[in-house]
Amino acid sequence: MNKPIPIHYFSNVPNNEEGAEFIRLARKFLNRKRYRLRKLGRGTRKVNGAKNSYRYSASLPHQFSERFSLYIDDFIERSKTARSLMEGVYDIRYGSKPKQTLDLHLPKDSSNPPLLIYIHGGYWRAIDKNDHSFIALPFIKNGIAVANVNYDLCPSVTLTEIVDEIIEAFHFVRNQVEEWKTNGVYLIGHSAGAHLAGEIIGRNFFGREKDHSRLKGSILLSGIYEPEVVLHLDVNEDIRLDREMAFKCNLINKPPLCESPIMICAGGDEPEGWIDQSRSYFELCDSQNIKVDFKIVEGTNHFSLLDHAMSEDYELNKKVIEFIQNQK
Repeated sequence: MNKPIPIHYFSNVPNNEEGAEFIRLARKFLNRKRYRLRKLGRGTRKVNGAKNSYRYSASLPHQFSERFSLYIDDFIERSKTARSLMEGVYDIRYGSKPKQTLDLHLPKDSSNPPLLIYIHGGYWRAIDKNDHSFIALPFIKNGIAVANVNYDLCPSVTLTEIVDEIIEAFHFVRNQVEEWKTNGVYLIGHSAGAHLAGEIIGRNFFGREKDHSRLKGSILLSGIYEPEVVLHLDVNEDIRLDREMAFKCNLINKPPLCESPIMICAGGDEPEGWIDQSRSYFELCDSQNIKVDFKIVEGTNHFSLLDHAMSEDYELNKKVIEFIQNQK
């Protein structure tokens, strides 16, 4: 097998979003000895061991990193406001590790509401459930309970340990539904959180489900379904992913074993490589005769997609709520 194409092979590729996306797409062909570059202002050339160095700095294009900071600052402020507007039981412990906690928000005047488990993103190495409290508001207004889940982050734990934590959270929540007086469980995750939701539905947990704790649907927002991409990024200094772990956590190797429907979404303004991951996972689900829908939400990027899914101002949020309310 050929070795992965080193980053320095991409000399003169522009250090911007287009260039970074090009490298991601080129690396999908790691087993090819030669790969013709698309035209990027200087005609075409072959990938070879060019001496001039091009470094994909900080693992994300500069514009992407700036965009992240703007959105997360907004999410933090909105979450502070949301916690003042809604009731909740905070920091319910579901495991023994430091961040194995969740927040529960139950709708008022609603009997036996469905329960939505939210799993945040952040490349398995950043962000916190407290930064995402705002996501609960439109759901509890529509009679849907929300469990907002936290988990430990790399590098204090490995990705496989995070997967184990999320599975522990899923089992904990399903065991609590009678006490919480909820009926039916749904998953929703964004980015790395969508990957973790995919890890749950790829396990054999769904053979003999009780109706009130049955998984009735999953919503996956711009997921990282092929973690191998991280092996080539600077964020892997924190994630510490190796090839064996990446393969084990690759969802394209792990088709869903649930029978409940799945909604997969990607932002229309995301780099094609991000959209491609969602499309590949959709095709995998579809090949297994799973009821699955794939939506490209025009005018949204990786972060505004989450906003569209979690704010009642947007059509996508209405679609997510309908998806939950329409399941039997």
